[in-house]
Amino acid sequence: MFQQVSAARPDDAELHTVLGVLYNLSYEYPKAVESFKEALRVNPDDYAMWNKLGATLANSMRSDEAIDAYIEGLKIKPNYVRALANLGISYSNQELYDEAASCYLKALSMNPEAAHIWSSLRVVFNCLNRPDLAQKTDLRNPEVFRGQFDF
Repeated sequence: MFQQVSAARPDDAELHTVLGVLYNLSYEYPKAVESFKEALRVNPDDYAMWNKLGATLANSMRSDEAIDAYIEGLKIKPNYVRALANLGISYSNQELYDEAASCYLKALSMNPEAAHIWSSLRVVFNCLNRPDLAQKTDLRNPEVFRGQFDF
């Protein structure tokens, strides 16, 4: 039924978005990915849609592709904290810990109260075998890492 509705209104980005969310909720990630890609075909400058696509790709264990989607969204809105945090997660999943740290620190420089991002940053520092840096996360000040990471 969803595919019939989608086919009847191929240029309706909002419809494709709703279908993507519904597919996501039912764990039908390949269909969700296709729906989000269709929404982006209609509206390629929708940074939040790029984030939804990235999250769906990440949930379906396609971190490489998720990274590309997050980067596309960040080209449109470079200071989108949610996408930066999600990009950090995908980099972590690929064991690209320096890149993950940079993403988390950039996000934290804009939203230093984000406790979940501080926790993720601490994990990354532990994965880098840098307990000294992990301990500094308790300061809740991203500026203490400036010069050590590009953000």
